[in-house]
Amino acid sequence: MRKRKSIISVVTTCFMVASLAYFSPLPANAASAAYYVSTSGNDSNSGQTTDKPYKTIDKAISKASAGTTIYLMGGTYSSSTTFKLSAKGTSGAPIKIVNYNGQKPVVDFSSQPYADGSRGFQITGDYWNISGVNIQNAGDNGIHISGSNNQISDCFITKCGDTGLQMSNGASNNKIVKVTSTYNYDKKTNGENADGFAAKLSIGPGNVFQNCIALNNSDDGFDFYSAGNAVKVYNSEASYNGNNSGNGQGFKVGGNFTADNHYLEGCVATGNKARGFDQNNNTGAVTLKNCTANNNNVNFNFPKAPNSGKHNFTGCISNGGKNKDVIVGANVVNCSFKN
Repeated sequence: MRKRKSIISVVTTCFMVASLAYFSPLPANAASAAYYVSTSGNDSNSGQTTDKPYKTIDKAISKASAGTTIYLMGGTYSSSTTFKLSAKGTSGAPIKIVNYNGQKPVVDFSSQPYADGSRGFQITGDYWNISGVNIQNAGDNGIHISGSNNQISDCFITKCGDTGLQMSNGASNNKIVKVTSTYNYDKKTNGENADGFAAKLSIGPGNVFQNCIALNNSDDGFDFYSAGNAVKVYNSEASYNGNNSGNGQGFKVGGNFTADNHYLEGCVATGNKARGFDQNNNTGAVTLKNCTANNNNVNFNFPKAPNSGKHNFTGCISNGGKNKDVIVGANVVNCSFKN
């Protein structure tokens, strides 16, 4: 009897051990690794603690996978190359690049060549979150996104050689929150191309801007030229854009006769060189709700010719402005325009 019980006990124990081996979760660091980067670090360090940080952002990016968080400590990080974010996170385990403990990291690309493709951060992957980082002096875009389900928040982008933050080439379901893009200028064309923000040239659906500021950029504040899908913009500002040869639209919500039903709510355009809000040959149905334009050359420009869709205005206000607003064939409810 004892022998039988002993055999049963051994079998039970073996089953339990096998079960634990089968069902044990992956180590925590495999699921959600954290890496730290400091200007005084060393890439031969482990990078996994604040007292053994990496020195370069590239080193941390090379380690990134779903669930990774990269913490940037305060200071200025110089780079002559583009940070290519091609790894893929997931909805439950995004890859994050964030400022550490409220510190202020600045990523400076002054040593990049001024050329197409000399971007600061190029996001071709999915589910990346960048937060609390200052980006400056990129040779082209500060951030370029062609991936999907990415979020950029609480960042400051300035003095880049083209648009501060641009989405194109199928970028979908990206969210830009509390980002300021300012003083971007493309010297090659004397300012004709550098916008604050752009969602243009064949984007996918679901892209959103919220509480963003485009200020003193050489071309437009927000540029949705030939977007190919609708963009939503909430509580954002475009002011004093259009320098040298730049167009100077606050919110350019069309281009190339595409039918894109963009939605803007609570947005403000002030002091732009040309127009505050411009349909720019959008053949779709743009909706503006509770938007205000102040002292632009033309505050609202939605003419019928050469081509325009059936646009919608609710609760919009025009203040000042050098020339009359142009609103033709639109649905207008409770608005005050300059006639």
